[in-house]
Amino acid sequence: MAEQRRIVDILNRAARIEALRGRATERLQEFVPALFIRMFGDAVENPKGWPTERLGDCCVEVHYGTSKKANDRSEGIPILRMGNVTYDGDLDHTDLKHVLLSDAEIAKYGLREGDILFNRTNSRELVGKTGLWDGRFPAVPASYFVRLRLDESRADPTYVWAAMNSAGMKRRLLAMARGAIGQANINAKELRSIQLPIPPLNLQRRYGETLEGARAIARAGEVGAGTAAALIASLMSELFRNLSPQRCDPSAMARPSAAPAP
Repeated sequence: MAEQRRIVDILNRAARIEALRGRATERLQEFVPALFIRMFGDAVENPKGWPTERLGDCCVEVHYGTSKKANDRSEGIPILRMGNVTYDGDLDHTDLKHVLLSDAEIAKYGLREGDILFNRTNSRELVGKTGLWDGRFPAVPASYFVRLRLDESRADPTYVWAAMNSAGMKRRLLAMARGAIGQANINAKELRSIQLPIPPLNLQRRYGETLEGARAIARAGEVGAGTAAALIASLMSELFRNLSPQRCDPSAMARPSAAPAP
């Protein structure tokens, strides 16, 4: 019984860690837009009266991704497709394909840390998903994306990413999207024309630094959750491996033990 209670205690602790990790992830998703609104206000209505600029004027480069066909044989360089950026703007590389490109094509299309990925073609409600490339590995975007490379002396990538993913901007992008049923589009010219509030650069960067601090805490929680999950799997495997057939036999477990000798 003492060993059983120890096992249950370990499993309960691991389950609590996993529950806390889930809540921390939810809080981070709420924190990103809440902090933006508190520091800058709505990105479309601009209630704080920041100077505005066309998004295209804040960029040193605006370029479509490659139209080369991807493969699932891990041949070539990783290519980011529509599903690799979530609706909230996070990166998801669980389903990653590759594409064979020449060195010149990689130089042309390759992503750098801080590049903005704007999903220009999708269903109408998903057009405008905007990711921020973190440089985690060499990659190129597919033609469904417009790659924006910012002039970072004017606009901070994290600020622009958050502005493009804000609720007000998503409503504006939904109104801009045009096209046939099931497929809509916002082209590079239209994207360049979007007006963005441009607060002082030091304030933009402070937002990015605060957000990175929150993400670092979340990453630490992910490591703890991963350790807890591994502990559960290891413990359960060891437990079932060590149980003898007799101890697992319900009829054997149900039989009362013999009475002690007088």
